[in-house]
Amino acid sequence: MTPALRALRDQPQLATLLQRVLERIRDDLPGVLGVAIAVHDSTMDAGAPVVLSQLGAEGELVAAQTGGLGGPVADSLTHQLPIVSLRLWSDDRWPELTLAAMTDRLPDHARTWEQVGGAAAVPGVWGDGAVVLSCTLDGPATAGTVATLISYEHLVSAALVTVAADSGTNMADVLAVLQSRSAIEQAKGAVMGRLRCDADGAWGMLRDASQRANVKLRALAVALVEHIGGAAAEQQISAAPIEVNDRARYAAKELWEGLAVREP
Repeated sequence: MTPALRALRDQPQLATLLQRVLERIRDDLPGVLGVAIAVHDSTMDAGAPVVLSQLGAEGELVAAQTGGLGGPVADSLTHQLPIVSLRLWSDDRWPELTLAAMTDRLPDHARTWEQVGGAAAVPGVWGDGAVVLSCTLDGPATAGTVATLISYEHLVSAALVTVAADSGTNMADVLAVLQSRSAIEQAKGAVMGRLRCDADGAWGMLRDASQRANVKLRALAVALVEHIGGAAAEQQISAAPIEVNDRARYAAKELWEGLAVREP
C-alpha cells in the first residue's frame, strides 16, 4: 500500500467529507439502495480495492464483486470504463453474481439484495490505480445514473488529493496523481476535439489503445500530446516526469492516425 493510500485511510476528516458526498449522490439518484467509494492501489492484489466510504450495504457488494463473483465494480476497475447493469442479478456478464449467491454470502442483508434492480460503477484516476464510485438501485441503472456518478467522481478525486497533501504524506505521490490526471485530461481533450465526441468516448479510446499496446495510460497520454504538438509535453517541474518509451510513442502515433480515418 502506498503512503498516499495509507494516509487516506487514516484521515477522519476525509471520512466525514466522503460520507457527505455519498449523501448528496443518494439525494440525486432516486431509488438508490447503496453507494460506495473504493480505491484500488496498483501495489495491492487486483481484486482488493479499499472501500473508503459507503451507504447501505454497497461496500459488502463491492467486496463480493472483486472477490470473485464479478460485477460492474470489478469490470470498471479492469477496463477503466463506466459500467451499467439494468438488472444486476440476471446480467449475463456476471453469471456467478446472483441473488442466491449474495444471500448465501451475506444473509444479514438478504432483504437489501431482494430489492436490488440495476447497478453502475464509474472509475477515476488515482496514481497508477483508480478510484471507483458505485451504486445499486431498486430499478434499472441508466445513462443518467452514470452521469451523476461521473459528476461526483471529479469532486471525490480532488478531495483525495487535497487530504493526502494536507496530511503530510509523500508529496511526490500527490504530485504524481495530479500529473497523471493532467496528462490524461489533455489527451482526452485532443481526442474529443478530433472526433467531436464526448469525454466518455475519448476515455474509452485511450483505454483501449493503452491496453492493446500494453503501456500505461498516463504514458500514452503524454506521448499523444507530444505527437500532436511535435515537441516534449510540459510536465510539472515539482513532480517526477512521466516517462515515455518507444512503445508508447508508437501507440500514440497509431491512435492519432486511426482517429484521422474516423473523423466526422
